[in-house]
Amino acid sequence: GASASGAGASAFGRRRRRRRLASVSASKASKASGAGWARSLDDKLRAKSTTTRKLPAQEEAARRLASGIGATICVRTVLAPLERVKIEYLLNRSALKPEALVRSIFTKEGLGGFWKGNLLNLARTAPYKAINFCAFDTYRGFVIKAFPEGSDGRKIGTLCAGAGAGVTAVLTCFPMDVLRTRLLTTGGKAKYGSLIQCVKTMYTQEGLSTFYRGITPALVSMAPNAAVYYTIYDGLKHRRMAQLDEELRVRIAATKDTRERAKLEREYPSKTVEASNMMLFGALAGVASEASTYPFEVIRRRMQMQGGRSSASMVFGREALRRMTVTLRSIVRKQGVRGLYAGLGPSCIQVLPSASLGFFSYEMFKLLFQVD
Repeated sequence: GASASGAGASAFGRRRRRRRLASVSASKASKASGAGWARSLDDKLRAKSTTTRKLPAQEEAARRLASGIGATICVRTVLAPLERVKIEYLLNRSALKPEALVRSIFTKEGLGGFWKGNLLNLARTAPYKAINFCAFDTYRGFVIKAFPEGSDGRKIGTLCAGAGAGVTAVLTCFPMDVLRTRLLTTGGKAKYGSLIQCVKTMYTQEGLSTFYRGITPALVSMAPNAAVYYTIYDGLKHRRMAQLDEELRVRIAATKDTRERAKLEREYPSKTVEASNMMLFGALAGVASEASTYPFEVIRRRMQMQGGRSSASMVFGREALRRMTVTLRSIVRKQGVRGLYAGLGPSCIQVLPSASLGFFSYEMFKLLFQVD
């Protein structure tokens, strides 16, 4: 009886070991299968994120330019009153408080006074912003192809792409900025009349190079300004998009329903970030870039107001830098260091909505025109 009992116990122990081994093997197989499925999903999503319809280079650039123009027209028209107040402080050196200045403009010129020069401003900023946005996306495309994600080369390249975009836009559109500055200052309209007459008068009396008067401080300020602006926005945007992609990947992996999973996979990768974050990132980038280079903005405006004959040496090179230094010393001597930040408050108030709405509008127009 004892022998039969021992044999039964031994057989029971063998059965338990076999079941345990089978369970472990099944668990390992399940994990391997799960890991294999996860790798398959990752490979599928990664392939999808890199497989996008490639537009011809010229069509891609045209769509980006159209997106930039549409975004600028919308935003600048909405924010024209703030731009007018800023000009009054910066060029006409108004000593009135903001609310008193607003009342003064309304009393003298009516409601339309807040949009004075807006068409000229659009003629200047629409191509400027369009070229700026388009150039950055184009230069950044070269950087993305040349350097891997997360590398120092990618970060430095993005910084250079921003600076290059700013310089490209300044060189292309600077004459319109000079004309706008001349016409918007006190007495400018009476002195020059229409835009065409202003061009004729300035060319006859001051020469062709006067349309680039003040471009040296503009280039000196725009390179770091655009570099800060685009680097901060692009960094924040792509960091958030990576988070959204990871959240979406987890949701896809956890979804059992085939139809729902297919729907989620169509949304991968994320095309853009949430509207609220888009505007927040644009505002942060705009204020940071504006505050860091604002003194150059003041110097540029003052140099644009200087009359007299102009020459190429006064616009570019050593003489231009000397005149820039003289203007800087003059401002500091007459108004102190605070003079270099005249109008910074209204400018930042303007930049907050301008930068946030600008990027938001540009991203929306890019989605409309189906361009990256």
